[in-house]
Amino acid sequence: MKRLLACLCCLALLGVSLPAVAEEPEVVKLKIVTPPEKTRYIEGETFDPAGMVVNAVLADETVVENVPCTFEVGEVTPNGSCPVNCVYGGKSAMQVIFFTLRGNTEPYAVASTERLADSPLAGKTYVFLGSSVTYGASSEKESMVDFLAARHGAVCVKEAVSGTTLSSPKGEGKSYVRRFERLLASEDCPQAVDAFICQLSTNDLRNPDRFGEITADDVRDKDAFNVATTFGAMEYIVALARERWNCPVVFYTNCWMDKPDYLTMIEGLDRLAEKWGVTEIDLFRDEAFNNLTPEQYALYMADEIHPTRAGYRDWWLPRFEEALTALAQNGAQP
Repeated sequence: MKRLLACLCCLALLGVSLPAVAEEPEVVKLKIVTPPEKTRYIEGETFDPAGMVVNAVLADETVVENVPCTFEVGEVTPNGSCPVNCVYGGKSAMQVIFFTLRGNTEPYAVASTERLADSPLAGKTYVFLGSSVTYGASSEKESMVDFLAARHGAVCVKEAVSGTTLSSPKGEGKSYVRRFERLLASEDCPQAVDAFICQLSTNDLRNPDRFGEITADDVRDKDAFNVATTFGAMEYIVALARERWNCPVVFYTNCWMDKPDYLTMIEGLDRLAEKWGVTEIDLFRDEAFNNLTPEQYALYMADEIHPTRAGYRDWWLPRFEEALTALAQNGAQP
């Protein structure tokens, strides 16, 4: 080793240049040539890159095929998509995979729900008005509305648009109020219904200064209600439903969540129910109903607001069945 170093020093003194060590060309980008064999997973499963081929494009425009990437799995979004970053040579390429919550798997689907024989709700017609919770935004578009129809043979109309509010300030075309008006004016509107069921929308929590108030007991004219407020919209909707169908009206709440302003909305619903004789399905304040184990909650809820299929079918649906059966057995007086 000493002799080699001495030789190198001599060459340097003599002005002889040494050959430069060739540097690897820089990686400028990665290209996913073949996606992984598996892109859909059930909650709890681990990403498997089997079958995935990622090529690296170098600065000299050469391509290195099937480079050994490392993988960084991101957070699952509310719609179930999840980014996976494939990393090599300081560059990354993104592959999207999808996760299905355990509570949304096929055993909990509407298609897997058995029909009850001799249900007192069979053939009844129900109209549901709501937003994402009524729609089933985190449960493959299946909510208690769809399970009620499948299990009991009821005719259920689901008028639901995610992100919409009860209150209808000027220019708001997708509010509960405006969509209900359009439903009543449409050719598809049922001529008679056994109950009208409305969601106490969590979206109105965005504007607590717009809650308004329930009017005096003698105010019944639908045109007297300020639909730009949450409570005014609720009274207007009740008045419209009674005018059109003279049917029982039901309002339902979300299950418990850490949103104090929602309790204010429920207290307004209490006043509405007393004034108009509205039936309340109060899931928020029912301690026994909300007394779930962490495992049950993870199965039943996609997030703080939205249930999974399992949550709708096995947790929420029995409360709707109980309320609607009571109305059917009591002659469904409005």
